[in-house]
Amino acid sequence: MLIRAEKVIIITEKIISSRIIDYLESMDIKAYTIYKDVSGQGNRDIRSISGGLSRYGENIRLEVIIKDDEKAVKVVEKIYAKYLHSKYAGIIYIEDVRIIKQNEE
Repeated sequence: MLIRAEKVIIITEKIISSRIIDYLESMDIKAYTIYKDVSGQGNRDIRSISGGLSRYGENIRLEVIIKDDEKAVKVVEKIYAKYLHSKYAGIIYIEDVRIIKQNEE
């Protein structure tokens, strides 16, 4: 059976990944996926795995599936306000997804 959920995508600097993970875990979110060596260009210039502004560290893409819409919005707003609003380069957004319901034991 497919159920609706939210996928929160965070693309940001690797240097803050452990802080973001700590926050997710404090919200009782234990499962996530991290993609390393993410590159691109945004309003803070080019971020690449070699050259550009990469001397400050690599970028990552962190994805987490959250079944509760309100919780997903809370996570996005908190991470944006604490890290991405002014301190670190990055973007955070939500996609609607459908997942196979897993047995919760």
